[in-house]
Amino acid sequence: MTRYLKNMEKEIIIDNNLDEITRITQFIEEMGMSLKLPSEITMSINLAIEEAVTNIIQHGYPKGISSDIILKVNIAPRTLTFYIIDEGLSFDPTAKESPDNTISLEQRLTEGLGLFLIRRTMDKIEYHTNGTSNQLTLIKQIDNNFKQEATLKTNLCKIEGVTVLAVEGRLDTANTNEFNSVIQPLLNDSNPDIILNCEGLSYISSSGLRSLIVLQKSVLQHRGSLVIEAIRPEILKIFEMTGCSTLFTIR
Repeated sequence: MTRYLKNMEKEIIIDNNLDEITRITQFIEEMGMSLKLPSEITMSINLAIEEAVTNIIQHGYPKGISSDIILKVNIAPRTLTFYIIDEGLSFDPTAKESPDNTISLEQRLTEGLGLFLIRRTMDKIEYHTNGTSNQLTLIKQIDNNFKQEATLKTNLCKIEGVTVLAVEGRLDTANTNEFNSVIQPLLNDSNPDIILNCEGLSYISSSGLRSLIVLQKSVLQHRGSLVIEAIRPEILKIFEMTGCSTLFTIR
């Protein structure tokens, strides 16, 4: 079964402001969900796009200068092509720079980490500029034969007064209503003591995060506690990118 529409395009326009990165994240998440991409592919794409756009925002514009950045994706069979268009300072990430031996190895590794991640994540990188507009093209090859991930599974039990909720699969827009139904009884508990086991959680979207925030608010209002444990590094990164890591106790 063909998973992609030939030459289908989507785009988003953001301000050159780091606060806009969350809109990029949501854009990529929704694309991945609509194409039924495995979560590791969606997250790797998100990482590369975030690094590229962040670099443009931080280094492409003088302080106080406002401008638009366009992210466009072309969806074709087996190939995703991302175009990042900006009007900032020209910088070619595909160019090989001569090593600067005057700075420490640690500094060189840190400053070049973003470009390294982009190169490792994407299959092809191209850069063009006409002097006023820059276009960074990132190409990702997709195997159409990947196995679609399981949908959401939950298991709710109570052990010695502690409620343990295990979540497995994808907590995305399609599964949020199901998850909300599971946690609905917990919203009325007095002094709840809840452990959310995320060992099997493979993907979370902004809708899933909102459901967790609703649960956390209810727990705090009822003088209880909520602990998220066994969370995967790639899922934790989504929490950190959106600022949600500060709202929860994660261990």
